[in-house]
Amino acid sequence: MAGVKSSPEGADDRPLVPGSVPLRSDRLEEYLASFHRLTGVRSRLVVESDAGEVTAHDSLGDDRGVEYTESSWLVMPGVRIRLATAPVSREESRPFLALLRESASRLVASEREARFFSGELADRYEEIDLLTSVGETLGSVIHLERAAGRLLHRLADVISSDRAAVWVPDEDETPRLLALGGRGAGQKVADPEAEEGQWIDRTFERQVAQVRPRRGLAKDVADRTLLAVPLKHAAMHGGTLPLGVLSARGRESRDTFSQADVNLAATVAAHLAAAIENDRLSRESLVQERMLVELELAHHLQMKLLPDLGDFAGVADVAARCEPAESVGGDFYHLFRLPGNRLGVMLGDVSSHGYSAGLIMALTMSAASITVREREEPSEVLRGIHRELVRKLESTEMYMTLCYAVLDPAAGRLQYANAGHPHAFRISSHDAQRLDALNPPLGIAEFDAYS
Repeated sequence: MAGVKSSPEGADDRPLVPGSVPLRSDRLEEYLASFHRLTGVRSRLVVESDAGEVTAHDSLGDDRGVEYTESSWLVMPGVRIRLATAPVSREESRPFLALLRESASRLVASEREARFFSGELADRYEEIDLLTSVGETLGSVIHLERAAGRLLHRLADVISSDRAAVWVPDEDETPRLLALGGRGAGQKVADPEAEEGQWIDRTFERQVAQVRPRRGLAKDVADRTLLAVPLKHAAMHGGTLPLGVLSARGRESRDTFSQADVNLAATVAAHLAAAIENDRLSRESLVQERMLVELELAHHLQMKLLPDLGDFAGVADVAARCEPAESVGGDFYHLFRLPGNRLGVMLGDVSSHGYSAGLIMALTMSAASITVREREEPSEVLRGIHRELVRKLESTEMYMTLCYAVLDPAAGRLQYANAGHPHAFRISSHDAQRLDALNPPLGIAEFDAYS
């Protein structure tokens, strides 16, 4: 029977449905054996596939030396099934034969349904297992690219893809490979292939999943079916934030990607988009934290540059306080012991804030310490500091107000020069007098005549 190519009269000779496979079942053989023991009817059930493969179920497990006198088709969608019997008595066995055909037909249908649902369950299990592992994979791997590569490798297996990749836009909006997974992951890939790149660009622009079926026999990799799904993340202000594209290239035998494949890829893409955005926010947070630490360190260093008031206890009663607008700024004061028991007091403010202002402040205090020892008059001190710093101020597009005063307690005299600093006062027991700004700030213009 296994070699039968023709059908008895009235048999159904319709072609086999592509994709049918031989059906092998222990339940069928047990049923045929039990039916034989109870009725004496020996039977054989043959299932033929479109590829010519045959699976036979015999009630005794062996058909040698047995002539099968009855043969009939069991009409089942998708497969070709022949039931042959060798009854003991033709007339007596008619009711048994009808019962056998009906029960065998139902049993085959049940086995096929069980096989179908088992396959569906296996497919769904792979999808569910992939989705349940997304959070664990992204959370347990420090490097985003490595975690994304693992997910793409599993996704490629589930949707029968040769290669799956995540592309993110570079600074010039060209696709840059972030992660790669699948059978072709070992190949060096810098840029997408020409047509694949067009699909990626189109998907990123439209923010809608795109599927291109296989072309011809797909002997060329470029002719295989393509899938592109956008990576987008919900923005805090509403709407969505496009982050990139997940692409997949089908295997050679794959005609196209199903809607279930698209949905699964879209779900994985959503998780990857959230991971990419979280990674970006984490990097920004680390940069900000590092910057805050550096600013705090710079603040402490800047405060250390200010003179210790205790060093001037024998000269005058000095009180001072400096509160920069930010962690690092350009506000400062400086004190100098001068010959004749005199005291030099300098107040300054560099325009702007931050590192640049703090750097100019440090350079000014250093230049002032040298210039005060070399020059006597306050105007000459400002002129010397200006000459030291004017080029630096011009290059940074900054300026600085500076007031330098010399107090002589023995003579009761205050001598000063003021380069645009508005907050300098002489305070006595009965009034307060602003020390006028007699000169423009340092760095505003070429100025060399301070008074």
